[in-house]
Amino acid sequence: MKVLRWIAIALAVIIAAVLFLDSFGGTFLDGPLGPIPGGAFVGPVSSNPNPDWSRIGDTLEIEIRPEEPWSLTVWGVEIDGELYVPHASGPIRRWVPVALEDPRIRVRTNGEIYERTIVQLDPDDPRRSRILAALVEKYGLGGWEDDGSTWLFHIAPRR
Repeated sequence: MKVLRWIAIALAVIIAAVLFLDSFGGTFLDGPLGPIPGGAFVGPVSSNPNPDWSRIGDTLEIEIRPEEPWSLTVWGVEIDGELYVPHASGPIRRWVPVALEDPRIRVRTNGEIYERTIVQLDPDDPRRSRILAALVEKYGLGGWEDDGSTWLFHIAPRR
């Protein structure tokens, strides 16, 4: 019985820590910590207006809500020199409506920070099939088919 009690206490502490970091981690962290959201990126912003997005790894970090920065880890794919980010849950996730309300974002990849704008693509955008095919290939999503619920975002230059 004592072992079960200790296991229950350990699980409760872990769950509380994850919930705390998910809610308040942005106050303490320079960017996200894996799946746990973080705060403002620390460091200089790159002056390169045309970054080489082909060098991004499996994930990149985006920072939204400039007045109260909130950062998270997302997938991304480069096509024809442009960066695109998918989201399978659309408006269900907290960050999507926040980013669309104020589209000014910052992207961090390979230690570089870029100021950009997030733009949602229309469901009938001609780029959609190429972006989805690139995502399937990059992330090994063989057998996955889009049912139209995946939202796609262009990470465009700031004007």
